[in-house]
Amino acid sequence: MECFFEQDLRMQTLTTKEEKAAAYRLRHQVFAEELGWVSSNANNKEIDGYDSRCVQVGIFAFNRLIACLRIHFSTDRFMLEKEFKTVLGDHQIKKTPQTIEVTRFCIANDVRKSQVSTEYGTFPIVMALEKAFYNWCRTNGKDIVYMVVSKHFFRLLNLLGMPCTAVSPAVTMPDGVVAVAAISSWTAFEQKNEKKKPALLAWFKDYKEWSAEEMVA
Repeated sequence: MECFFEQDLRMQTLTTKEEKAAAYRLRHQVFAEELGWVSSNANNKEIDGYDSRCVQVGIFAFNRLIACLRIHFSTDRFMLEKEFKTVLGDHQIKKTPQTIEVTRFCIANDVRKSQVSTEYGTFPIVMALEKAFYNWCRTNGKDIVYMVVSKHFFRLLNLLGMPCTAVSPAVTMPDGVVAVAAISSWTAFEQKNEKKKPALLAWFKDYKEWSAEEMVA
């Protein structure tokens, strides 16, 4: 997946130095300044040792990055296996070439309640980021997704049509957030929504990828 559009939104893999820097700034705004889950720093960028080995996917609105997430590959150690090991509990992660972990899922505060109007219906902005994630995964042969999310977001994802299953009991973190280690699969998403939310599934599958050459042309 190089790039595709939804109305005024551009969804793409973040590849340039400038695009990645925009993601680090957004992550700092959300995880350091807003939530306090990581330490603030003088350059206002949230970067860690995983970033050099991960891929990031994001959404731009009028050239401003408003949402992004990070993808870890099964050939590397997951955050669930180190930083969030206590949340994982006794669950044994089964890594295959189709298995990934998603982290640093964030949306800018001022657009978090925005809606995306499409020919299939109106969907919350969080689902636009999930659509970008879905198409990246399907393009790259990934299906099984591990994640650590708050219990609130875990429930929201399931409500919105993203089938997630907790792999261990929820854990209350030092800051009071109740965290859930969960697993999902895009195959399960497709099977569920073929009947439950066919418009959502049709929207996820409807996209035209643009190459860099086409965008310049």
